Amino acid sequence: MEELSKVGIDSKRTTAASVAIVGLVVYLALIHLKSILMPLAIAILLYFMIKPPEQYIYRKSGNRFVSYGSVILTFIITMYFISIFLYDNLSQFIDEVPEITAAFEEKRAKYADSNLYGLEAIFSDADLINEAASPSNIEAFVLAILGSLGGFFTTMITVLIFLLFIVLEEHTIAQRFGAAFPNSYDRAKKIVNESTESITAYVVSKVTCSAGQALVMTIIISPIGFDLPGWFLFGILCFLLDFIPILGALFATIPPVLIGFIMLEPTSAIVMLALLIGNQQVFGSFVEPNLSGAKIGISPFVLLLTVMLFSQVWGIAGAIIGAPMIIIARLILDENERTRPVAMMMSNDVEEE
Repeated sequence: MEELSKVGIDSKRTTAASVAIVGLVVYLALIHLKSILMPLAIAILLYFMIKPPEQYIYRKSGNRFVSYGSVILTFIITMYFISIFLYDNLSQFIDEVPEITAAFEEKRAKYADSNLYGLEAIFSDADLINEAASPSNIEAFVLAILGSLGGFFTTMITVLIFLLFIVLEEHTIAQRFGAAFPNSYDRAKKIVNESTESITAYVVSKVTCSAGQALVMTIIISPIGFDLPGWFLFGILCFLLDFIPILGALFATIPPVLIGFIMLEPTSAIVMLALLIGNQQVFGSFVEPNLSGAKIGISPFVLLLTVMLFSQVWGIAGAIIGAPMIIIARLILDENERTRPVAMMMSNDVEEE
């Protein structure tokens, strides 16, 4: 009995050591093989993104070339026109930064001389206010994110090459794996099917909610609404940053809120803030959970840790694609009895295991 207990403890220690070693190897690979692994991860994410519309077109046309060609061509044309409009709006925003700065200094001086029950001391500290909400810092923040995303999109040629081979081999790789590893085929098929279902649910719900939230935000701060400088730019940032779980939507909302309190009257700025918070809560708390359901099943703490890790090694692109990758990792760990406890610790709800 003691020998069996000792064997069980040794087995757990061996599993823990193996997981730690694999984790270290993966971390080093993420750093040193970034130029290869990041485009591959993006290609896999794009594959799951284009798969639902491709399947719909395929059911209508019956031709894979037509379905994939239509989706990819539509994606490229859409990205081209968005890039042109984004560049024009960014240029206008940079041109209006001096005007925003002047309004910022005027508001700061006005509130510093007002009776705000002690809060006027904050506005009297020019250095503190400049660090927190100066237009130059907002501009630097936006340009830093766009610069990171620019580097992200420079790898698109490599991404498209990976995506092409994924598409070409999606129907043959299963046959080859079954012939090579007949004993592991059923387990691998289960992992692939569950991963596909979870990633597709995540991608579809995230794209839908990010696009919906970005569209509503753009309307709120556009000339139709409160007419803020850089309204289209902040809408695009909202769409992209919302892919970062937990913190992305918050970071996307901060710049337009700061500019709103600089450029607008206090009442209008508060109304705009309430609308933006309501928009974020509706999509984040109601729409997205109903679309994705419980298929993701990752603990918020694990998700946050993953975002921080991937953003540290891959920047903004890593923060965006880290969540789908941790979903796949959890499903793989769940298929082995020795690593299942690790998967359960990563899960948001033990009952679903």
